[in-house]
Amino acid sequence: MAEVLDMIRQEHQSISRMLNMLEHQIERFERGERFDYDLVKEVLDYFVTFADLCHHPKENLIIAKLRQRAPELAREIGDLDEEHERISKELHDFAHAIMNVLLDVEMPRDRFVRIAHDFIAQERKHMAEEEARFLPVAEAQLTDKDWAEISAKIGKFLDPLLMHRPEL
Repeated sequence: MAEVLDMIRQEHQSISRMLNMLEHQIERFERGERFDYDLVKEVLDYFVTFADLCHHPKENLIIAKLRQRAPELAREIGDLDEEHERISKELHDFAHAIMNVLLDVEMPRDRFVRIAHDFIAQERKHMAEEEARFLPVAEAQLTDKDWAEISAKIGKFLDPLLMHRPEL
């Protein structure tokens, strides 16, 4: 159990670091300074290929088990799957805005900055809510067997920013 939760929490730390880097670049852009296009593109690639396609599905496996084990508590947490879909849509809207900037497509600076700051704020809020509500409830309610089943499914999808593979 602890290994899966540690993995999710480590991934949240990686995501937070990426958000910090992105925010720094957006602030540079907002001030009219040159920002690191390559870094922004790499951060975007990380969110699309890892956070959206690997991290959220791991959490979806956990919430699915929680719905089986403690449906009333899962309802209190909310529809995490739907939240992940909404975040995915925001991510793709943000990706589109970044690509417009990178390709010199005309876009008002303030509109791009608003989209970027909204994306960053929503990601941070989402992770804070998961850390405060979802993960503690899952930790308290799921059995060792539940965690073993989850671990068997997610062990192949590791955060590329982690230097080592947590033992599952």
